Amino acid sequence: MRYAAIVLFTLLAPTWKPSHANAIPAQETGAAPQPASPKPNPDASGKYHLGDGVTAPKLVFAPDPEFTAEARRKRLQGVVVVSLTVDTAGNPQDVRVARSMAEDVSKKDKQIAVGLDEKAVEAVKQYRFQAGLFQGKPVPVEIEVRVNFRIY
Repeated sequence: MRYAAIVLFTLLAPTWKPSHANAIPAQETGAAPQPASPKPNPDASGKYHLGDGVTAPKLVFAPDPEFTAEARRKRLQGVVVVSLTVDTAGNPQDVRVARSMAEDVSKKDKQIAVGLDEKAVEAVKQYRFQAGLFQGKPVPVEIEVRVNFRIY
């Protein structure tokens, strides 16, 4: 049996907010996306958001996150959505969990899922990108990345 964490570099709208604990973003369900009010570019913190002429950063290096021993024993699988800002040099900044795998597992497995959340964050901190651009110049862009932990 093979254990692997697959990184799907999917840009998700960072404005998504679940209406309940088990909600899944429209991009994952295939449902029509809900219109979100666009954030200004740049926002008050100086971060840019996709759209309005801002191009997405391009992933150029992505080490695979590792399964924890506990998750491997329990054969735990799932998705962690990680939010980050790609700076003008293509480095990840302010890396944090936007949607924990613990939201989708049984109560007894929540602590194990949180361990996988931590492994996802550790891996994403090592990512390297080509910076996103606005009017031809590199700008800090806020994005979200899905990290899939799967057992083959």
